Amino acid sequence: MQGTTEEERLAIAPVMKRLGQTMDQIGWDKRLSDLTATDVTDLIEEVLEGYGAEMSRIAATAEVPF
Repeated sequence: MQGTTEEERLAIAPVMKRLGQTMDQIGWDKRLSDLTATDVTDLIEEVLEGYGAEMSRIAATAEVPF
């Protein structure tokens, strides 16, 4: 991601944790080429949901500049 804002960087760390939990369920020993479409869909959903939730949480706590 190019030109990442501080808020975006803050949101990424919790998403990595959620992604790791999903990988725990899938199995870390699986190669990327061995993942099923369902596995990949689960990973993508986890990233999208987690990132959206974190960005919303950060925005709710941010000060309005005016």
